[in-house]
Amino acid sequence: MKPTNAWTRKTSETMRGLSMAAAVLGVAAMFAGGATAQQYPAKNITAIVPFAAGGGADTQTRIWGGAIAPIIGHRIIVENNGAAAGIPGTKQGIAADPDGYTVLIGVASTIAINPFTNKAANYKPLEDLKAVAMIGYTPYVLVVANNLNIKTFPDLMKYGKDNPGKLTFASWTSVGNLARQGLELRSGLAMTLVPYKGSVDAINDVVAGRASATIADSGSIMPFIKAGSVTPIAITTGQKSTSLPDVPTIDELGVKNYVIDSWVAMFVPKKTPDEVVEFLNKKTREALKTKNVQDRYAEVAIETLDLNAAETQAFMERQTKNWKSLVEQVAAK
Repeated sequence: MKPTNAWTRKTSETMRGLSMAAAVLGVAAMFAGGATAQQYPAKNITAIVPFAAGGGADTQTRIWGGAIAPIIGHRIIVENNGAAAGIPGTKQGIAADPDGYTVLIGVASTIAINPFTNKAANYKPLEDLKAVAMIGYTPYVLVVANNLNIKTFPDLMKYGKDNPGKLTFASWTSVGNLARQGLELRSGLAMTLVPYKGSVDAINDVVAGRASATIADSGSIMPFIKAGSVTPIAITTGQKSTSLPDVPTIDELGVKNYVIDSWVAMFVPKKTPDEVVEFLNKKTREALKTKNVQDRYAEVAIETLDLNAAETQAFMERQTKNWKSLVEQVAAK
């Protein structure tokens, strides 16, 4: 029995109606998804700095925040949680909602060193966080007191060999002390640690010749280098410094597998959507290329590393591996 024309027309109308409804739902879903993506950020973003206001990480975060705000249309609210070597602030960032509205500012000590040297840092950055973008990169520089009349690293090695026990090393951070111990392990150069409470007293003693040498971030030591108050003899990173292009790297001088540097980077909780990570990475790199940031960074010898999110993550993996290896070797000595 053949279906009637009326039945056929009704069936066709029903199918067309269902198809139109499905299409409408599909378009609605598409627009809903697009709106969600386009709405981020819909409000201000909080940046947790695990240190007190006024330090290097805080300063770089505020420079970045001021530059990215007009690009994304919302402010960066800096929240300082400066206590216990940056551990509480780092944990606060790890525990934040993974929605992109709270980012964590990390540095070498909080991300790559504390987990291997401080029992209170019972977190695993590579597992608990996603690296988003580099905010600033600062090479470290090995400098010596002018009264030693040492101009090169080989000169320093010879002086140490000829005058055992006379070289002293001014340090005010765990990074600085690890730098000294690592250099001793990698080169055989021995320097007696002289601990200081802060960089000002330590550097002033090197300038005055009361301490023989120190390894400091270029931002802190550059004014003294420019004034001729200390002598730079090595960059302790794998690449040359744009601020000190004539100073050789420690690798070029024959000291291998030794990298001491300083950086400030942005992280988010592990479950933060990849689209948010990519957005923040792209806009951060755009912000760091603005003239205001470039000029302010140049004043304090801060460099930028133009890395995408995957490259930033790989950088952190290398940093963690290098510092972990150094900590273990120093401990085993």
